[in-house]
Amino acid sequence: MEIQELKNLIKSRELSDWYVLAGEEDYLKKYYLKEIRKAIVEDETFEVFNHAVFDGPSIDFSALREAIISPPMMSELKLVEWKYANINAMKGSEITALCELMRLKSECPYTVFVIMPSADGFDAGTPKKPSRLYTALSEGFKIITLNKSGNSQLASWIKKHFDAEGVYVDMPLINALIFRVGHSMEILNNEIIKLSSYAKQNGRSALSIEDVNEVSSPNIESDAFALSNAITEKNAKAAFVALNDLKSRKVEPNVIISMLEKTYCDLISVSLMLSEGKSADDIARIFKYHSYKVELYVAGCKKTSAKKLSDSLSKLRHLDAVSKSGGLNGYTPIEIFITQNV
Repeated sequence: MEIQELKNLIKSRELSDWYVLAGEEDYLKKYYLKEIRKAIVEDETFEVFNHAVFDGPSIDFSALREAIISPPMMSELKLVEWKYANINAMKGSEITALCELMRLKSECPYTVFVIMPSADGFDAGTPKKPSRLYTALSEGFKIITLNKSGNSQLASWIKKHFDAEGVYVDMPLINALIFRVGHSMEILNNEIIKLSSYAKQNGRSALSIEDVNEVSSPNIESDAFALSNAITEKNAKAAFVALNDLKSRKVEPNVIISMLEKTYCDLISVSLMLSEGKSADDIARIFKYHSYKVELYVAGCKKTSAKKLSDSLSKLRHLDAVSKSGGLNGYTPIEIFITQNV
């Protein structure tokens, strides 16, 4: 089922089916579940009779069955929710029990049943090759997959939310925010609220990239780039500050090394493209990198050469191999890498 069809059903108040809100974007899943709830449970007086909520990876199927078959009170419809289900982890007997409940659908046309799996709780497969779970559940459920938005869609959404807060932001800031915190709308929504509050508390109606760097919480990729950039700039102090930030967030050393290797591979690719006369726009299009990410990489590459970046990557891979073989433990290989390259 396409998301636009669900939007139309919500708007027209014609919801009368069973739905699975699948995908990795929890923000959108929670948003549409809330919209479904508002469309069905209109009278708070009778909410206790017309709205049943189950929460967590597993469920009591007998209690779920009772919730489905019990009729609504003073309403044509009732809503049954199962939030954060982990259908992937269910045993065969549990999948069978869930599928058997689908027989109740025609008997209980007054019940709208919505399952909202956790981000990794339902493997839908692909449009060309749906998973066995998808095929089984699609016999009784309309399945809507809500995955992370692309950069342009996300940028429009961010701009709209800042506008609603009365805070002006431009595209460079939006790009910087996406690079710094990632593509999760859940996280971005929290950062938008935080940044908007920061602007208002300081009597300002606009934000800058400096505000994003100071106020917003970085993701691992952003921190890994900060560490690589500090090393490229030969700034030992900044490199150890970046490493300490990662340590404080308890990011595993092997994860940091993997992210550093990826960052150096990206930097080498950008450096080689620049040497061939490619522009930042060309690089963004060829590698499908975010434009702000390319700007940062281009700036970093201008401070060193592709050979030096390649040498650093070779040292990093050697230390990675040494750490995996038991020669060095913890953050020591990363600290050695910093001292060797700054």
